[in-house]
Amino acid sequence: MFGNGATYFADSPVVIDISGLEWGSPVTSPFTIVRVEVLYNGSSVGDFRADTGGQSSISFDISSALRAIWSDYNFSSEVAAAKSAMAAQSSRGYQRQYRIYSLKVYTEYLASDEGGVFTSVAHGPFDGGQCAIGWLTEWERSTAGSADVSYREHTNLRNGDASTKPTSSPERVGRDSITSWVDLNATDTISLFFPANAGYGRGTADSQGEHAPLVLRDSQPYVDFLFVNRRGAVETCSGLTLEAMNINVDSQQYSRVERPKFRPSRSLMSIRQGGPRRDWAMSSGHVDRDWAEWWTMEFLQARQWWMRCPIGDAAGTYVPVVVKPSKNSVTIYDRQKQQMPHVDFTVTLALEG
Repeated sequence: MFGNGATYFADSPVVIDISGLEWGSPVTSPFTIVRVEVLYNGSSVGDFRADTGGQSSISFDISSALRAIWSDYNFSSEVAAAKSAMAAQSSRGYQRQYRIYSLKVYTEYLASDEGGVFTSVAHGPFDGGQCAIGWLTEWERSTAGSADVSYREHTNLRNGDASTKPTSSPERVGRDSITSWVDLNATDTISLFFPANAGYGRGTADSQGEHAPLVLRDSQPYVDFLFVNRRGAVETCSGLTLEAMNINVDSQQYSRVERPKFRPSRSLMSIRQGGPRRDWAMSSGHVDRDWAEWWTMEFLQARQWWMRCPIGDAAGTYVPVVVKPSKNSVTIYDRQKQQMPHVDFTVTLALEG
């Protein structure tokens, strides 16, 4: 199996099986090596090899090479689409094409009929498949019928197959918050962004029709986020602003050596260690268990985040941030407490230099 032309998540194990190897009978070479080279745009992005021990089949996990294919991607196009949607007050989207890879297989051994000459035979290149940003959890890999991303089809008709948002209850967002619909197609990952009341296919972004995000808009101040979910799609969510902002200033004191003299002089100096960092306290607000688990397992575990500035000269601009939970341990629910769960977190501006 050389990929079978399927589409795989680059951050999950992608195993190729090579069979039908023939080393002669009996095997006379002291080594029987199979080497697999992963190619993207004609260049090698991964090289894997192992001694088969004379066996006729062997398997390789090539996921590290597929991750290298996406190492230069920065998601700027999706962020620009979300900003454009807010500026135009109409839906905007971006389709990120899957990246196609191929494989070359080499068999290496000592040819006894040629006086022990080292022999390397190349096979291919073979069509490998397509790879997408994202991964499957251990539970998903244990229950999914296929490693192909198409297994996600029709799993989330509210938010798109690339989303893991719960569909049991509406998503709480701000009055003017942007919403998203993210999907996995045959050739690409698509992110669509919708301002409040923007047209969405069969209705509006807030409609209850099929293939439309179901949201509950709140009058409280919310802040919009973009984040890269574990399906590799850039998705939206809205956090409840808590009335707290901290600025961390880090500096180091040093003693300054001066020429001795009768009158005292300044002997200490302070050097700033990087720029001051702003931290905002935020929360998911009171949500049900499904949404509390989603905030903890999805949003807080994302690989990248951006926050939409609500005020000032940069209003409407998405800036990179780092999100971390307010506590090391997040309690989803506690049966001894009669209250709805909420997930609190801290947002730090990720700009420096």
